[in-house]
Amino acid sequence: MCKLKSVLFFILIFLVSTSEAKRISKGFEALNEYNYFEAKHLFEKSLKSETSASAYGLSVIYYRSDNPFSNIDSAYKYCTISASTFQLIDAKKRLFYLLFNVSQNKIDSLQRLINAKAFEVYKNKNSIVELNKFIDYYISAPQCFEAIELRNAMAFSEARKEDTHFAYNKFIETYPFAKEISEAQVRYSTTLFQYSTKNNTIEEFEKFLSNEPGSPFVNKAQNAIYELSTVHGTINEYHNFIKKYPSNRNVETAWNTLYAIYTADYKVETINKFKAEFPDFPFPETISQDMELSPKLLFPVRESGKWGFADTLGRIFIPCIYDWVGDFSEGLSECGLNGKSGFINKSGKLVIPFVYEQVEAFKNGYSVVQQNGKYGVINKIGKVLTPFEYNEITEYSEGLAAVGLGDKFGYIDELGNVAIPVIYSKAGDFSEGVASVEFGGQNGFVNKSGSIVIPCKYDWVDKFTNGLAKVKSLKKFGIINKSGFNVLPCEFDLIGEFSEGLIMVVKEHKYGFADTSGILILPLEYDYNGTPLIFKNGYAVVEKNKKQNLIDRSGKLFSTKDFDRIEPFCEDLAAVLKKDKWGFVDKKMKLEIPYSYQAVSSFSGSVAKAKKSDRFGFINSDGKIIVEFLYDEAEDFDRGVCIVSQNEKSGLIDSSGNVLIPCENDVIKMFNQFIVKVEKNSKLAYYNISTLKYIWKEEGF
Repeated sequence: MCKLKSVLFFILIFLVSTSEAKRISKGFEALNEYNYFEAKHLFEKSLKSETSASAYGLSVIYYRSDNPFSNIDSAYKYCTISASTFQLIDAKKRLFYLLFNVSQNKIDSLQRLINAKAFEVYKNKNSIVELNKFIDYYISAPQCFEAIELRNAMAFSEARKEDTHFAYNKFIETYPFAKEISEAQVRYSTTLFQYSTKNNTIEEFEKFLSNEPGSPFVNKAQNAIYELSTVHGTINEYHNFIKKYPSNRNVETAWNTLYAIYTADYKVETINKFKAEFPDFPFPETISQDMELSPKLLFPVRESGKWGFADTLGRIFIPCIYDWVGDFSEGLSECGLNGKSGFINKSGKLVIPFVYEQVEAFKNGYSVVQQNGKYGVINKIGKVLTPFEYNEITEYSEGLAAVGLGDKFGYIDELGNVAIPVIYSKAGDFSEGVASVEFGGQNGFVNKSGSIVIPCKYDWVDKFTNGLAKVKSLKKFGIINKSGFNVLPCEFDLIGEFSEGLIMVVKEHKYGFADTSGILILPLEYDYNGTPLIFKNGYAVVEKNKKQNLIDRSGKLFSTKDFDRIEPFCEDLAAVLKKDKWGFVDKKMKLEIPYSYQAVSSFSGSVAKAKKSDRFGFINSDGKIIVEFLYDEAEDFDRGVCIVSQNEKSGLIDSSGNVLIPCENDVIKMFNQFIVKVEKNSKLAYYNISTLKYIWKEEGF
């Protein structure tokens, strides 16, 4: 076999150019002997004439790493030359090259090895520049796809480190087909928006919308303009926003908010006024519906354990689907569902979702609500005005609400901003521009800017009314004005309430009356029995030696008669007590109604409540009995009816004593001026005192 191979070798050498064949042969012999200098020299000499074989040999030399000529780029270069020229040689030469183990398969195999090695070399350089070189030079290498992905990932990582819209834009433009392009575009839009609006001004957001109308942050920019334009939440702000930005996505919200603020009291006259002032309001159906619903009376009803509302005809107007409901206030009712609270309007539409643990009825357009154990404030469109961070929030008074944080109190305004720091141990409601606060165990007053206008030096203070406030210092009471000056010094044991410009003052068990300037109009010479007294219809009760009389502002006693007790005149009759019996006298001290009763009330509408034989009834101003003495308890007449009770059960009578509802109910109370709410055996009903009929009864009532 070896002889045959040798013969074949010589035949092939003869057929090929003798000198070149010998050089090629010697080159591969040198290569096999690792004589790289000689092999390289011989291959380079014969590269022109025997290109494919010589290039293959040079590629092997440059591919190997055990010689000083090792260079992967040169290996790729010569392997590529070998592959391209091999396609051009004839079968005879291919047969000749086969003697040196040079074939298409060998060239392809070497090419794969070179590609793999080159990729590892360039990848290990961990450089975008180097990976680009590989991609550009090894264009046919299958590793190019991996190199491109790696290069793109490195470029995107660098862009993320810089994290600017410039960096992301450069990446997008340079690598438009990278798999990271979607994320890059998102990050570009985000950082461009942040950069363009870094100062959070309306002008920046306006410019952004003009320059980037296709940005995914258009909505956010429009929202920001809305928030910045209406930061104080005033009607003018919302209306100006609507006029200036008619295409803003928040225009509808602005209109609804403006409407909600303007018509916070939900009165027909207010809604009409809004309609006249804002004829361009785009939701006339809202006005029409509210005009219809505003005066509509709805009352809570229960069916199958769930609550809803019925109208005055007894029809279910809002389905009974709620766990509980409250009365409507300013057009909204608080209600509960699945342990959470929210608000519905009179059409039954959910206005504020069920997300709160507790809610309070709306007053002046605001509601205090609880979430995660903390309190905040919302308006009638559900916007959170105050963060949920307070232990307590009181009702607003004169535009400010007291808030509790830990064991300290302060005040917030109607936008939820802290108006007065949370530094006081107590905080009262505002009245006449000031509020009482406690600091260091003493009480004083602050104004709406938070300035102390009356120092905290009192043990107790009352709120200001008509420019005056009662105060207490060293266990004694007095009165101050809004400048903090004493109108009455703190020297009284007790001070009553102003009535008809006069107030009762007590010292050492004696009382008299002072006026609003602090002058003692009636001296401290009357015996105080523990009952606060006021002027009524020009007279007040005075007592000496356990006998009472009436006195006017001048100090003149009404009569010379002494009564055990006497009440001020009402409808020209005064209730008087003698020997444990009550009767009535006129202004001439003539006894008009005999001393016959255990107790009486003052006359109202020519009717007075009286008690006889431990039962209540009613008499008229002539002393005639109009309601027999049948009842254990009786309230005063209201709109011609009176709630009475017998044997701990309640009923309803009219002014003639006719029984409208028998005394067989657990609770009866006035729901409004026409409707009475009745409860019996845990069942509910409503009774109309105008029609004298039940308008709705719960099943089983």
